[in-house]
Amino acid sequence: MAGNTSTPYAKFFSKTTHTDEKMTPATPQISVIVPVYNTQKYLPQCIDSLLGQTLEHIEIILVDDGSTDSSPAICDRYAEHDRRVKVIHKKNAGQGYARNSGLEAATGEYITFVDSDDCVDPTAYRQLCTMAGNAQADILYFSYRRFNDRGETWNATHVRNKKQYCLTPEDIRKLTLDMVANPPECSNIRDIECSVCVAIYRHSTIKKHGIKFKSERELHSEDLLFNLDCIMHSSTVVAIPDVFYNYRANPSSFSLTANSSRINRDYRYYRHLLETMQANRFGTEGYLRATRYFIDDTTSSMRLYVQSSLSESEKIQLIQETASHHSWPQIAASYPYRKLPLRHMLAFHLMYKRRCRLLYRYLKLFNTAKQLSIRFKNTIGR
Repeated sequence: MAGNTSTPYAKFFSKTTHTDEKMTPATPQISVIVPVYNTQKYLPQCIDSLLGQTLEHIEIILVDDGSTDSSPAICDRYAEHDRRVKVIHKKNAGQGYARNSGLEAATGEYITFVDSDDCVDPTAYRQLCTMAGNAQADILYFSYRRFNDRGETWNATHVRNKKQYCLTPEDIRKLTLDMVANPPECSNIRDIECSVCVAIYRHSTIKKHGIKFKSERELHSEDLLFNLDCIMHSSTVVAIPDVFYNYRANPSSFSLTANSSRINRDYRYYRHLLETMQANRFGTEGYLRATRYFIDDTTSSMRLYVQSSLSESEKIQLIQETASHHSWPQIAASYPYRKLPLRHMLAFHLMYKRRCRLLYRYLKLFNTAKQLSIRFKNTIGR
């Protein structure tokens, strides 16, 4: 948990920060970029968690992406009362471009990102900046917990490989593959979360190589692409299991974006990921990792269809349209999907065979079992 310095990484938590860049007292140690779009209900909690950080030199950049609720006024009110807060108002262009606007304004030694309905533990950035500075890390990855409005928490992710990465160029390539997805036989999709909210990045590396976010309206998983760019331009990357970030689960909002074009958008992203793997000469292993990503991403979308507020007939219709995509026969012939963990293999098999009603029941049962497990663990934990 955050604040526990008895971990194997305690040596990184010394009081002195060593860095290869000179900082003036006015230079923020970290710039926290927060894209904001119509999150008035949760935005104050998010900003309060950032202003409550124990790190003294912090810059908070709120990027209002054309919000139509009271979010812009909330941002301005915080900026008026605290000089650490900067506000950018812009026309709506999506989260990726909002983050780019924040990058252009950032002045911190390190960069990180927070979603405007999430929050961060109080000691997070003090500990992370100290550790990253002492390790001379270009990127430091950490873990997160999920929570909902009922106060339930679950699935705190853990970095399963508890070593310092990138001692050699081979380590960089391995981490790049692991960031996309694990091999088919592994039980978990990946060992390091690809969200940019659970990492801090050396600002100079981003500026030197002109790394920016793609628009999620064109390529939906812009976080993964940003991470791949950063990793391939880094020399030292640290990954730790400590939990600092709190991700709010809000599955009901998925019904607003659930539509038949999603599978086509996911497939375009898959093709882009394959091209990235090929351009960097990852060969067969790159194909296996990118394809597992596509399978898992599609399955996650269908699980969210089932969990959404859509009618049952609408949910089944979306699953049918997903299962009818032209890519599955080729993938079933070339990807060793029978090596996947049983629950993933069954879901893919039912989709590939277009057993859509049975797949709907299977995913519904899976979601119900997971929800019961979460509630049981939270009841026991009280």
